[in-house]
Amino acid sequence: MKTVVHVVFHAHLDPIWLWPWTAGVDEALATCRSACERLDANPDAVFTQGEAWVYDVVERCDPALFARIREQVAAGRWDVTGGWWIQPDCNVPGERGFRQQIALGKSYFESRFGCFPEVAFNVDSFGHAATLPQFMSEAGQKYYVMMRPQEHEMKLPARVFRWRGYADGPEILVFRIRSTYVRRELREEHYRDCLADLPGGVNHTMCFAGLGDHGGGPTERLIQQVRAARNAYPDLEIRFSSPARFFAAIEAVRDRLPLVVGELQHHAIGCYTIHRPVKLGCRR
Repeated sequence: MKTVVHVVFHAHLDPIWLWPWTAGVDEALATCRSACERLDANPDAVFTQGEAWVYDVVERCDPALFARIREQVAAGRWDVTGGWWIQPDCNVPGERGFRQQIALGKSYFESRFGCFPEVAFNVDSFGHAATLPQFMSEAGQKYYVMMRPQEHEMKLPARVFRWRGYADGPEILVFRIRSTYVRRELREEHYRDCLADLPGGVNHTMCFAGLGDHGGGPTERLIQQVRAARNAYPDLEIRFSSPARFFAAIEAVRDRLPLVVGELQHHAIGCYTIHRPVKLGCRR
């Protein structure tokens, strides 16, 4: 049986990372405009974008572009993921902050698209607090995509696993991204890199690609590379996909996946997000 590699085209955007907020707005607009153009030109491609903030910026600054996005979403070509207002720090905020983050995003997506994503998406957060599975479950989310801590920072039983923050807490199905959440090129070694640590019985994985670490999305070159690789390998099936499609494909084996209990830590030890005095100060 072939292993299916779900290629996920997306754009990682930090709205205020070492630049003015206006630069983040410009990147959001340029990225979404480019993604629409790529989808218009390539009817088989799929794009994924989370963060309600991005959609809100587009809606307010370029209503025509927002209308194009809604058309692509309705056509099943643009996958709305994540669902929260923004990808947050997942260590410092308290309960109220997390609940508000999710509630704002949920309200926005339900009012604009009539749905709320079942897939939560925090690929650049520096660790993940034990309270998150409860907050996600309460909001109706069943799945989670993360990357940090990476393999050299925390050993996990598999790339795909069931996660509970506490032994008797609710359960979320998690995928940990291999190596990077953006790739400018896609070659055979990149697809095979994403096969590492798959649990037994799972013949699906995800490979994330997109131009740059702060916006851009897929390029024509990346799209052509995926198209050329579709049936290039006897043991792999390469397809345009999304996190929602990936999780739907493995849902049947959920109960056979390994279980992880507790926080997913640590990434970037010494960073303020995991500095205990800062966390205590915020809580006080």
